[in-house]
Amino acid sequence: MCVINVKIGKKQLRIKDCKGIASVRGLMFDDMKKYDGALIYANSIWMPFVRHELDLLFLSADFMIVDIKRAVPVTLNLKTWRIYKCNAASYCLELKAGLVRRRKG
Repeated sequence: MCVINVKIGKKQLRIKDCKGIASVRGLMFDDMKKYDGALIYANSIWMPFVRHELDLLFLSADFMIVDIKRAVPVTLNLKTWRIYKCNAASYCLELKAGLVRRRKG
């Protein structure tokens, strides 16, 4: 596993680079103490065994944000059993919920 540094606004973030089969695992079973999120090489994710709410930044092939969604971990409540998807995206940057804020305007 490789860690990449990403700057968003004034924040420097440590991101788990999940290439290949690691994209399937993403942040499952992870306490997120070593990094702030994960870069997934796919345009859809689901949240089994993820311990934290996440902000999902769906990115185009040239890494521009095309959609942002808040994802919740899967629980026994069937409403949490969902796939988060963006057809226009090539990647998904999973971040700890609330770590970065959207600019207004």
